[in-house]
Amino acid sequence: MKDLTAQEEFNIQGIIREPHFSYIDSTLTNRKRVSYSVLARKEGDVLLIDSSGFLIDSVFAGITERHIEYIAKNGPKNYKENLFKILQDKEMLHGVSEIIQALDKELGENATQNRERINNVIRYIKDNRIVFEF
Repeated sequence: MKDLTAQEEFNIQGIIREPHFSYIDSTLTNRKRVSYSVLARKEGDVLLIDSSGFLIDSVFAGITERHIEYIAKNGPKNYKENLFKILQDKEMLHGVSEIIQALDKELGENATQNRERINNVIRYIKDNRIVFEF
């Protein structure tokens, strides 16, 4: 096994902490790639993302029900506040919707599993508003 160079290690750390900085062009394809990256993470690993990532549509679009419960119980205050703030931002929610529709389209014409997942995440945040808002 080859050891990583300092630059390779730095690049990997950047992708883990700041997946939303992994693209220059905000194309739907790049945003979906970030969402898939977040979606694939274990509950605890989602906290490795920098708090600013939780204000970005592509990161939010990859959050699962397990992630949001873990964040509510174990996440720092600023992570929770940022997740609540994204629900107040119509532009970001539109971006989340656009990404989710594209993810569902890849699954098949009538697929809605990603839309249902995000609706559950949003419902969880709203139902537990006090945890996320303060």
